[in-house]
Amino acid sequence: MIDIHCHILPGIDDGPGNMQDAVKMARLAVKDGVHTVIATPHCFDGVYNCQDYDIIGLCEEFNAILETENIALVVLPGAEVRFTPELILAVEQGRALTLANSYSFLLVELPEFFIPEAVAGIVRLLWETEIRIILAHPERNSMILGNSDILRRLIDAGAEVQLTGDSLLGNLGKEPQKLARRLLQMDVPCYLASDGHGVRLRKPLLAKALKAAGKVIGKQRIAELVDINLNVMPQNFAVLAIN
Repeated sequence: MIDIHCHILPGIDDGPGNMQDAVKMARLAVKDGVHTVIATPHCFDGVYNCQDYDIIGLCEEFNAILETENIALVVLPGAEVRFTPELILAVEQGRALTLANSYSFLLVELPEFFIPEAVAGIVRLLWETEIRIILAHPERNSMILGNSDILRRLIDAGAEVQLTGDSLLGNLGKEPQKLARRLLQMDVPCYLASDGHGVRLRKPLLAKALKAAGKVIGKQRIAELVDINLNVMPQNFAVLAIN
């Protein structure tokens, strides 16, 4: 499995506070069946302002430690970018780090309150530059929970969705679970990720959630939820992303 949304890098946002805990998270992920994690620190959210070079450098350091510890996990650079009016400019300037630094997918977190038309417009503009927006955990957004038609409009504009494993398992409430299940049943590009943050709470685990997804959409389709490479990325994706 590939986990496209995980706060696994130490000391850079609200993920693990030190390298020791980051390594423990890596062990948990591997034991659960994950072979690749895209590290997605919070960016441009008013609290954390991680720079692309900091994230890429920390990924290189972390991968070297994982190799020394014989942990079979590849950690690729990425970011969870908060939607702001300056998002287009940040993309143009190269400050908004795409998933795996591939210039293909941008993981965007919506604020609790936003103007749907503005978001849809930016989704369309980025689509024209061949960047696909993946909305981080929309099933947990208060506006979307109050009116799921908003999400439909964003999807129609070209947005894809990332669901959190804990949402599917009901660990984040009944309403997010209902919406997550409904999104699985819709004909939209959808990915499953852990949004892992630590070794005790919000762990970087996917297996149970993937099994739960299989009960909703069947085993034939669940692989698509945890493999962003599927029919999109080149075979040497991991190598290209680091270099």
